[in-house]
Amino acid sequence: MPSYQLRDTTTSQLLAQNLADYAAAEAALDHIDDQLERDLATNDEGPGRIRLRLDIEKVTAGITEVVGHHVLLIGVDDPDNSLPAL
Repeated sequence: MPSYQLRDTTTSQLLAQNLADYAAAEAALDHIDDQLERDLATNDEGPGRIRLRLDIEKVTAGITEVVGHHVLLIGVDDPDNSLPAL
């Protein structure tokens, strides 16, 4: 039976594994996005515009296949993107 996992495309770091299906992988992507925004807010850091490129991989009998690619954009809906006054 196949499982799914998430991998950072740039660093090849495995972010989540043993996900039941593609929908679970998409839910994990949402969770990662939300967690990053919370972590940045906790540290009183504005997210600016962070872009993460992630692959959804299907694992069947030890064989890994990329079945989806997502780009998470954090901070793109910030209400004020202007520079501070000098």
